[in-house]
Amino acid sequence: MIFRRYSFKRSATSAKKKTTRLVALSPQDSTYIQLEKHFQDAWTHPKKPKPQVHAIFEVVLTEESLVAFLRYRALVELSRVPRNANEQLLFHGTSRSCSLGDDKTRTQLCATPGCLLCSVIRNSFDVSKCGKRHRFRRFGTGIYTTACSSKADDYFAGAADSPFRAVLVNRVVVGTPLTRHHNAEELTELPFGYHSLVGVPGADLNYGETVVYANDAIRPAYLIVYAADVPPEVRVADLRSILSTLFKTPIAS
Repeated sequence: MIFRRYSFKRSATSAKKKTTRLVALSPQDSTYIQLEKHFQDAWTHPKKPKPQVHAIFEVVLTEESLVAFLRYRALVELSRVPRNANEQLLFHGTSRSCSLGDDKTRTQLCATPGCLLCSVIRNSFDVSKCGKRHRFRRFGTGIYTTACSSKADDYFAGAADSPFRAVLVNRVVVGTPLTRHHNAEELTELPFGYHSLVGVPGADLNYGETVVYANDAIRPAYLIVYAADVPPEVRVADLRSILSTLFKTPIAS
């Protein structure tokens, strides 16, 4: 599956403002279509119905943040044979105290201190904040992601008045991963020659995890907002048809 090589933009406007922002993707956009499929295919929990995607946003980083990520990525490439950074798109779920993404036209990040979603989008990830929300750190002090979107959903916590949930899709420099089948809570860094840790399902894990221990190894790339309580087969057209049948009255579009 091929995604837009980089979702970052370095326009004069964004450089002047020095701020991260969100841009809503059109459902007809090829990146939107591929990301939606990627999200649905990665939803693998058998007891969790696949959700309906509400919106997908591109995270546009500051030039400073982009340069730091690309510098780290280049260093990892130089340290490996073959010369590639093993960059992957992985999911991350966190808490959202606002309604960011509920309205596709409103992309302003909130300033609520407890809104970790807006904090990550604004400033990217910070390994020093690991454990602030969840005290159990399976693979030590790192930044946790997963290839399983339904696992990332487990870590989402949102405002009670919002019908939507959200996960981040992140560009992660996996490099040469250290594979673990069992917990390693004492980890703060990796042995020489490794750039990430991959937790493999089967022993202590039911679903895989990928952990990096350097802030510049990861950047948020997309935000997927979805309705978990609406089965994907129930579309708006179907709802209109049901309501029209019940009340014998045409429903306006």
